[in-house]
Amino acid sequence: MPGIQIKDFYQLKSLSQPFATKNRTFVVENRMDEGQNDYQADIVAIKADGTARPYTNGGMNVQPIVAGNTLYYRHKDEKGHYQLMAMPVDGGSAQAITSGDGSVDEMCFSPDKTILFFKVIQSPSPKEAADEALTPRHLTQVQNKADGIGWLPTENVYELTSYDIQTGEQEIQKRFNHDFHLQDVASNNTTVTYLAPAHPEWTEQFDDTQAVFVYDTKSEETSHITASIPAGVFTDASFSPDGQQMAIIGSDYHAYSATVNQVYRYDFASKKLSKPVQDDQINVGYGNSIAEDWTQQPAYVSGNWINKNTYIYTANHKGNSQFYLYDAKNQTTKKVHEAARNIVDFAMKDDKTVVFVHSTAEKAAELHELNFETGDEQVLYNPNAQYEESHDYASTESFYYPTTDGKTEIQGWFTKAQTELDKAPIILYIHGGPHAAFANSFFQEYQALASEGFHVLYVNPRGSTSYGEDFAKDVLGHYGENDYADVMAGLDYALSHFQGIDSNRVFVAGGSYGGFLATWIIGHTDRFQAAIVQRPAIDWFNLYHNSDIGVSFTSHELGADLYKDKAFKLYWEKSPIAYADRIKTPVRIQHGEEDRRCPVSQSEALFTAVKRTGTDCDHIRYPQSFHGLSRNGKPSLRVQRMEDIVDWFKRY
Repeated sequence: MPGIQIKDFYQLKSLSQPFATKNRTFVVENRMDEGQNDYQADIVAIKADGTARPYTNGGMNVQPIVAGNTLYYRHKDEKGHYQLMAMPVDGGSAQAITSGDGSVDEMCFSPDKTILFFKVIQSPSPKEAADEALTPRHLTQVQNKADGIGWLPTENVYELTSYDIQTGEQEIQKRFNHDFHLQDVASNNTTVTYLAPAHPEWTEQFDDTQAVFVYDTKSEETSHITASIPAGVFTDASFSPDGQQMAIIGSDYHAYSATVNQVYRYDFASKKLSKPVQDDQINVGYGNSIAEDWTQQPAYVSGNWINKNTYIYTANHKGNSQFYLYDAKNQTTKKVHEAARNIVDFAMKDDKTVVFVHSTAEKAAELHELNFETGDEQVLYNPNAQYEESHDYASTESFYYPTTDGKTEIQGWFTKAQTELDKAPIILYIHGGPHAAFANSFFQEYQALASEGFHVLYVNPRGSTSYGEDFAKDVLGHYGENDYADVMAGLDYALSHFQGIDSNRVFVAGGSYGGFLATWIIGHTDRFQAAIVQRPAIDWFNLYHNSDIGVSFTSHELGADLYKDKAFKLYWEKSPIAYADRIKTPVRIQHGEEDRRCPVSQSEALFTAVKRTGTDCDHIRYPQSFHGLSRNGKPSLRVQRMEDIVDWFKRY
């Protein structure tokens, strides 16, 4: 049977945002539509016998929540705004609860399911936006843009709104002039918790923080729960069922994004925030990303209270995402279950059963149910079951190998080419970040490359997450050192341990930080027959000034501020562009025109430098594309990008 083809983007589906009731589990089923050239998401209900029933039909429909006999969800209207919808679970048509120009975002019920809280984003009217297009932009804050957004909106208003499902009354509880992320509602139905920057008033420096706040809708008082950790970055906050404590996931950010995320506990009686003793090798929640390209519309909810003393959460460790239980009474944690997979989203069905979406290196998406007391697990739904009857996933093997300095070991994965040839070329692929990690997760691009006849090798060099903080911090101030040695050692290991590799056809590719390291590699060795550099960070001077996170990122990652520390020599020596005159490897450069994370000027500089050497080089620019083109860009451009990769490597 054939493998996963590039254009199978349009046939394969992913899952996210499950919500479980006693009789059925609702889940968002995501797909890419070739005709519309966009993303679609429908809400599907799965019964215990595995039968699936769609509740929506086309468009974007997300975040299903059930109260009583009513399904609530968000639907994107023709203006591009999300509206709150309600539909009878047992059948009937959907009715819009909200309307107008505001866009509904992030909603959650009170514990008794009587009040639905949600965020509404109020943006300038189309006329105001059109007028703004001809108005000079006056920048006063150094933090003024963001990848995936563009220029940060300065006129938006963000509203915390409540909806009483019995009376139908809607009420704005609080307005913000900056964005916030709604998290949970306490058992008293009036207290909510949300995440927001700790210092939204800053204008001359970057505010990397994400603090936890509690707002009482009756007293209109706001409490800064994480004030004792002023530089903290927190990703989850939820009240215990009795409202006496809160579980919080995040870190004090002392090692920037290399910091391991853990569980914190806030006690409302003593007003104290503490961090229980935990394994510092375990990276809790979704704060540090797993490098993959398939998940769409994730909820990013990392934890849930089961009862007043037990909290279940996900964590990443050595390429796997697993469930853990925190006992707040005894201050202990334990792993629930062991499996090679990536848990995308989950929800509690009852006090001992969790339903969750996961993927593996050889499975695009499945909905599972796990009893964490007995360990019994079953598949509830596979949206790609019919597709898999006529297609084979490429086999992928995980392995470990020692570093050349003998200080640690590195985890890698080898996806085998689907070919009848005795030997096939191999692509060394490098993830972004650098503080991210490959995992036992589905990667459609690597599956498609395997079906085109390429082996794909991908490894987690030092700097990657899920192997402990010291491992992740190793790259700080030392880019192009151990990380370079680790990926090259991984290639050597693969060539000597896996059969069927053509050692004369060895390629390298990577994006973002992976683009940095791929460029660094071809500037320091001629070992590769060809390279593809995607959205790279190759010039630290440029990145410091022009990236949406430039000042903060470069200063932390290189260990010095360009101006305050007079680090001009360091920034140049650690820039791959400094070695571009040595590049003899044919290189194709790919970049999104609207990238704000690694601006397209990075690729422009590399293209000019390499072309001046006479080395074969071209530069492909993808319109209307941000930094995440390979994960959430226009479907047609994602297909084109992959075809451009195959075209270049097959040329050599």
